[in-house]
Amino acid sequence: MIIRIRNALTGLHRNESGLAATEFAMLLPVLVLLFFGLVEASTAMTVNRKVAISANTLADLTAQSEFLLEDDMDDLFDGVKSIVEPNDSSGMALRLVSVVRDSEGDPIVHWSRASDGTTPYAEGDYYTTLENEDVLSNIGSLIVVEMTYTYVPSITNHVMSTPIVFDRTTLRWPRVSSKVQLCVSEGDCTS
Repeated sequence: MIIRIRNALTGLHRNESGLAATEFAMLLPVLVLLFFGLVEASTAMTVNRKVAISANTLADLTAQSEFLLEDDMDDLFDGVKSIVEPNDSSGMALRLVSVVRDSEGDPIVHWSRASDGTTPYAEGDYYTTLENEDVLSNIGSLIVVEMTYTYVPSITNHVMSTPIVFDRTTLRWPRVSSKVQLCVSEGDCTS
């Protein structure tokens, strides 16, 4: 009896028929995690690029105008939001700001609008988020787009419960005139 047990244990020690299956079973969770992690990272990088394109597009379209009507702002914001599609655009916040220098050379808000229809910065308030104030000229304005997009991963949202927030700030100088004016109607514009 002891000899049979010893032979069975020796045979079990030499038996390698299930080794590949065991190794595969141990590596499978790591491979699945790696695969889905790469898919999510790729999607997040694509969303980040779309956020950059959206902010640049809004700044560029605004800089090409001599004036913007308040009624046209919603169309601009909707057009920019469509760039991020098919991703959910409800996590997007856009702020469009025209910044000028005051008489003392400090940057102040010329006008501003947000994608939700509000005025994020009051006219005449100091604009403190410019990293380098030297980009602002003494005679013109600077168009600033502040964009925030909250990305919730679609596949790994159960594993990674914290959403990824992309922030983008884009600057443009007006191309047609020294300042882009915001108008309620034609002729009723900011100064």
